[in-house]
Amino acid sequence: MPTLDRLGDRLRSAGARGERLLVLYLTLGDPLADPLGLAVAAVKAGADVIEVGLPTPRTSPAGADIASSFDRARGCAPDRVWDLVRELRARLPVTPLLSLVYPQTVADIGADWLLGLSAGAGVDGLVLTDPDGALPPARVASTGLSAIPLVRADADADRRRRLEEHAGHLTYQALAARTGARLDPGLAEEAARTAGRPFLAGFGVRDELDIRAVAPHAAGVVIGSALYRGLASTAPAARMEWAAAAVRRWKAATVVAPIEPSGSEHAR
Repeated sequence: MPTLDRLGDRLRSAGARGERLLVLYLTLGDPLADPLGLAVAAVKAGADVIEVGLPTPRTSPAGADIASSFDRARGCAPDRVWDLVRELRARLPVTPLLSLVYPQTVADIGADWLLGLSAGAGVDGLVLTDPDGALPPARVASTGLSAIPLVRADADADRRRRLEEHAGHLTYQALAARTGARLDPGLAEEAARTAGRPFLAGFGVRDELDIRAVAPHAAGVVIGSALYRGLASTAPAARMEWAAAAVRRWKAATVVAPIEPSGSEHAR
């Protein structure tokens, strides 16, 4: 792990407050909303972790909303994408940053370059959608980055254990077939019974009701498609305000245990 363990620190502090992590997904270079300003506003509103998508020529996510976001970001030059990551780290020095890595991301950038650029830009971990592909968790872990392998809903116990073996702080449990699809909250409960590592829950988390259903079983929830649907349906001048309000609602839904007032008899 990096000497500065932002992700581990955030996990521990959220747990101490009786909360789960709120991970907000953003596609870098998407002109629908300034990703840097949006990330800063989201963190101020309560987001714990920012997960970024790296638009490359051949990367095409399966979920419609995130795929559209990637399409809008195609004009962002590769060098500019990494400039944005570095700028994001400068603006949010203590917020954990994760990169969402598809097989095409690795094919377009190259595994060595991806790992080197990620570490150099201040990324804390990589979410690996194809952990059996060209960039396995063990290789990511060897660089000091936190490997977060995606565990599909149909993974059996043996496969889960193999993926957990080289995971860093977390795995990523898919609760639907693709991003933006309707989730199955029961998958989070089922995963919690067998998981050997804490996990983020994502794919299909749309609103506070979904978050409340999933949060008791997971270390954190990831929300992205719902963000982009909301941004697309909001007037440009109101998008930042809408996003901040949404993040506040989503973060409030991650509280799974009441927090004792600091002056209470129990706290003393």
